[in-house]
Amino acid sequence: MLESKRGIGDIISTVTVTVLFVVILSLVVFAARGYQHASEVQNMNSNTRAVGSYVVNCVKDSNTSEVAVESVSGTECLVIRSSDGYEHRIFLNDGKLMEEYVEAGLPLDPDTALEIGTTQTFDPELGNDGLLTVRTDEGVSVVNTKR
Repeated sequence: MLESKRGIGDIISTVTVTVLFVVILSLVVFAARGYQHASEVQNMNSNTRAVGSYVVNCVKDSNTSEVAVESVSGTECLVIRSSDGYEHRIFLNDGKLMEEYVEAGLPLDPDTALEIGTTQTFDPELGNDGLLTVRTDEGVSVVNTKR
């Protein structure tokens, strides 16, 4: 009789430990997936903010007053011209915002351009008042191009 009680007690203990182990393992997996999802969302948000901020800061940091929105080699570009004969071009290519710093007048070459970040939308618009409005996936940013 004592052995049968002990056998049932061992079985109950084993089942209890197994159930607790499964519950703890499930909680760990659930928490890891939640953290991974939160991290991915944070990275996407950071990227979209960085793209718009980078473009605005390029215009603010330029030491020239000549900013234009032009079609270069059939691609709409934000062009920041410097006084030394070079252009800083920012343009969208296959969902990536790209930039290149080249001698003025050269054709656009996405293969040599550097990637700024990912966005499906890049719509720069320069108003007569000198305000540059840049639309990206993150929203709209406005910067004054007049000094």
